[in-house]
Amino acid sequence: MVDRPRVSVVIPCYQSERTVGEAISGALNQTYPHVEVVVCLDGATDRSGAIIDAFGDLVTLVRQENQGLAAARNSAVQAASGDLIALLDADDVLLPPHVERAVDRWQARDTEKAYVTCNAYTMGGSGIVPRRTVLSRSAPPVAGHRLALLQRNIVSVLSVYPREMHEEIGGFDPEMHVLEDYDFWVRAAFAGWQTLYETQPTALYRRTGSSLSSGVDRMAEYEYLLRARVRERYADALTPAEREYLDRVTSMETQDVYLARGDEALRAGRRRAAATEYAAAASLVPWDRRLRLKSIALRHIPPAGSLYAWRARVRTEETSRT
Repeated sequence: MVDRPRVSVVIPCYQSERTVGEAISGALNQTYPHVEVVVCLDGATDRSGAIIDAFGDLVTLVRQENQGLAAARNSAVQAASGDLIALLDADDVLLPPHVERAVDRWQARDTEKAYVTCNAYTMGGSGIVPRRTVLSRSAPPVAGHRLALLQRNIVSVLSVYPREMHEEIGGFDPEMHVLEDYDFWVRAAFAGWQTLYETQPTALYRRTGSSLSSGVDRMAEYEYLLRARVRERYADALTPAEREYLDRVTSMETQDVYLARGDEALRAGRRRAAATEYAAAASLVPWDRRLRLKSIALRHIPPAGSLYAWRARVRTEETSRT
């Protein structure tokens, strides 16, 4: 691999006429000099194709019938020529230093089997929410990373990884209609790939009401599938702690389900019910101290109107449709 590797930014696109132009522009305006942009138009019927065409030779375009996000990512990677693959959804935006920082972090690795995941500011209908980021501002410890990943997806979709990783683990699974990236990171972890963290935000991640509320049940369905697949595929490779965790959560809901119930109870003023749901969510991710403290606070601290107002405001900022 060359000293300054070529990086392919791959963008799957379906019905994204409102955002894909911004996504492509951000990818083209990187401070890193060796970048190509590859877009897979996945059967879109809106004006997405015309917008992509307007970029001309600046973008490599792959057209296919609608096959879903995982297949679109795979098609874009197949058409790419880069040594490194940078993932970008059509509704997210890369800030100018994104690729350069990721490459610098990757080149400072101390193991060959490594990739970089990048932090991002969240963005909603009211704009950027700078105090809210996709990942923590501090990287999780390497020890126990695989177990932590099973407990919650701690890898951003805004990641940069070697083409060899994609080929080794077989790309994104088209049967995973959601959580396809989470499944990808889990398979990479069990194949021995290490996650490196770029903790300072280098991108904008768009969150909408549909991604946080109406999709909870569907997300849960595929998280159950992911858990089952891990138990089946890696039965002999699981550590005792990983096996104990998977056994314990078999009959439990997902964290998002518990959080949705907790939020609903909180809005209705049912503090104890909310505390119970948040405590269940926290039990799925034992290292999430903030969530555990929230469940304790709801049980023991008198209600304060400002708490509810703040919570509602933050949720509105994060989930407003664009």
